[in-house]
Amino acid sequence: MTYKAGFVTFWGRPNTGKSTLLNRILGQKISIVTNKPQTTRRMVKGILSRPDGQIVFIDTPGLHQPIDGLSTFMAKQAQEALQGVDALLYLTTPEKGFHDDLFYLDTLQSLPCPVFLVVNKRDLFSAEVIHTVINTLSASFSFQETMVISSLTGEGLESLLSAIMFILPENPPYYDPEILTDIYERDIAGEIIREKIWDLVRQEVPYGVEVRVEEFKERGEVIYIQAIIYVERESHKGILIGDKGKMIKKIGQEARKDLQLFLGKKVYLDLWVKTLINWRKKSEVLKRWGYQSPSS
Repeated sequence: MTYKAGFVTFWGRPNTGKSTLLNRILGQKISIVTNKPQTTRRMVKGILSRPDGQIVFIDTPGLHQPIDGLSTFMAKQAQEALQGVDALLYLTTPEKGFHDDLFYLDTLQSLPCPVFLVVNKRDLFSAEVIHTVINTLSASFSFQETMVISSLTGEGLESLLSAIMFILPENPPYYDPEILTDIYERDIAGEIIREKIWDLVRQEVPYGVEVRVEEFKERGEVIYIQAIIYVERESHKGILIGDKGKMIKKIGQEARKDLQLFLGKKVYLDLWVKTLINWRKKSEVLKRWGYQSPSS
């Protein structure tokens, strides 16, 4: 049997289901998911190993116009994910107009690798609406193939994977078949905590939140995790802690459930909230947290 391996980037507007799709393909949660745009901040590699080959998927932040240091980093991450890949999956959904899609697809006209149009959320829209999306976008861009899927239910995923495997080059695996991602467990832990904040806090607070895991230690059958949640304003700190600590307790409870499922062990979670005024605009902070190169 010929073995194939290659890199495939997810690209598209925010909230098109890129992270949900990655988690569904891998059968495990490695990329956080919320119903708010710009949840994903960095490139995330998810590695699918099969008997016939290995696909290294690259999840990217949703395409947007940057307004500060953090969003500029996110936009650069999306652009860097175009370099040297074997295929690109352009994800879209029918719930918005086509203007942004047409703009971003135009920037891909000179991309040397095959581009697949992947229309997500098949379970929520009629065939007529989906065909309108396909016809409109296909009129302005020459896609390798067009696929209709649901990252939530799994519809169309096997066909998508087969189409990707067909165009990948013959290569040995890039990663050990047992590895699902190149992200450290402590970093995934921080992202899981951030996800719960985005889910539970309904104001503008989540966009200015950063979670840094300070300690990640195994103590027998228990994993001890201490994390600091940074916010941009003192008033946001009060919102996250909540009346008599109810909100931070809820965040901890919800995060602990997912952490224990992911790590397969009991978790003791120690959360602290600190204020770092306007950190998204501070170059030295962004560099320290890896959201900006040291030379920038």
